[in-house]
Amino acid sequence: MDSVKKRLIEFLKRKKITQSKFTKMIDVSSTYVNSMSENPTADTINKIKSNFPELNLDWLLTGDGEMLKNVITQNNVEGDNIQGNTVTVNKSQTDKLLDLIKIKDEQLSKCQAQIDRLIGLLEKNK
Repeated sequence: MDSVKKRLIEFLKRKKITQSKFTKMIDVSSTYVNSMSENPTADTINKIKSNFPELNLDWLLTGDGEMLKNVITQNNVEGDNIQGNTVTVNKSQTDKLLDLIKIKDEQLSKCQAQIDRLIGLLEKNK
């Protein structure tokens, strides 16, 4: 049976984050990962959650589900964004954005149809 510690190490390897960098990011001692208990404190879980929103905490704590939440990672051609960091976008946010784009596209199509109709009327009246 995997432990929280083993799953955390697996996540860090996948994200290519050293344990040292991880401990600095969540502001815990440099030996935290190696001495990690099976039940991290609520404060530590909140720090992990805020620094790694893509991490499925259910998976981390219990092993249930997938390691990563349902996210889409969008990168430029080089694989990084302008600052050199991977950009992670929540899939539900992306779906909402796509829905808004579809609505706006439909509105633009209606406006274009009205413009075309008005141009047609103006041309008839010349």
